Amino acid sequence: MSEATQRSSLLDGIKVLDFTRALAGPTCTRILADLGAEVIKIEDAPTGDFARGMFLVTENLSAMFQYTCAGKKSLCVDFNKPAGITIAKELAARVDVVVENFAPGVMHKLGLDYPVLKAVNPRLIMASISGFGQFGPWADHTSYDIIGQAMSGVMHMTGEPDGPPQYVGNYIGDPNAGVHAALAICASLFYRDRTGKGQYIDIAQVDALLYLDMVNVPYYALTKGAQNPKRFGAHHYAVAPLGVFRGKDGYVVIQAVEHQWPNFAKAIGREDLITNPKFATNAKRLEHRDELIAIIEAWLQSFPSNDAALQVLAQWRIPCAPVLDIGGALHHPQTQARGMVTEIDHPLLGKIPIVNTPFVLSETPRRIQGPAPLLGQHNAEILSVYLGYSSAEIARLTADGVLVEDERVRDLRAKGVIQ
Repeated sequence: MSEATQRSSLLDGIKVLDFTRALAGPTCTRILADLGAEVIKIEDAPTGDFARGMFLVTENLSAMFQYTCAGKKSLCVDFNKPAGITIAKELAARVDVVVENFAPGVMHKLGLDYPVLKAVNPRLIMASISGFGQFGPWADHTSYDIIGQAMSGVMHMTGEPDGPPQYVGNYIGDPNAGVHAALAICASLFYRDRTGKGQYIDIAQVDALLYLDMVNVPYYALTKGAQNPKRFGAHHYAVAPLGVFRGKDGYVVIQAVEHQWPNFAKAIGREDLITNPKFATNAKRLEHRDELIAIIEAWLQSFPSNDAALQVLAQWRIPCAPVLDIGGALHHPQTQARGMVTEIDHPLLGKIPIVNTPFVLSETPRRIQGPAPLLGQHNAEILSVYLGYSSAEIARLTADGVLVEDERVRDLRAKGVIQ
């Protein structure tokens, strides 16, 4: 039996100290948790990760936090107290990975930057995630998702050509940086396994977004700026048909590149378009795009529903899909069949749906390790198991305000709802 088969998860035994907050950093450590790492989310007292106060649902809990921090453990300490910094440093000496997404320089001010932590843990892998990275003329600029989208060209490419640039609505910048950080951490763990050496990882959100663009950026770069891509709105500037079309009950997307054009014309019952001089080539179809859009939308409107029209296109192997809202995407049969939504038990919310990490692995099945923690829920467990603190020491630190926990933790523990 292989070692991978023997293990319950890919990162079984890997311990992560998570200083992150908001979205980019927590996305990274959520991936690591889903892959089996033990993630200790160390939060600054008294309120912890400020994302706990965003997108609130019942029980005054954050919907975003439930997703980004599922499967993690919470330790809440006061970084303004020397004892709080001592705890953080002691834990860093005992973990494999540290992840943070403070503004550059904050970890240095806290006395928890990489040179300090490497001195107590030479095999440590540390990742810092920020808007512009740890060096460069913009390194100190404050950044959020919208800033990264603006600075990377993403926003420039989004929206109608005669309208303003627009924000991509799924907050693509922060999670993208988090995914790249998780990949770099996993690769660094592999490198450490071979060499015994840890290392420091510097991830910039803007860098990650630039790397993500495998079309517009290379088109500009390899033409030496002669072609500077511009936003094109609902219909692609270089291929027709390729875009968003109004159907009977909402919108659909359709794409038919050159070799698919004959089948597309047959699918919509307009075989005459194959040889029509106005539509026979992609260049001509672009030239007469408005007329082509009208033909396609009239065809779509002839069906009782979008699904009926899309079934016809699918039979002809034409790429197409409905434009789904969030609920439609979550409940779509393909999403359900892939196991992308699973239910986990939350001590206050009951069973809640959580989207899985999109890794389908043959030997190490993905698994969300549990719900997002309440603030300071694991204070005693972490300090006793990792650092050997006694119950009396933990009680004293709590009384001194070094440790903080959600007032609901004690009640839930007394009722046996949580350990």
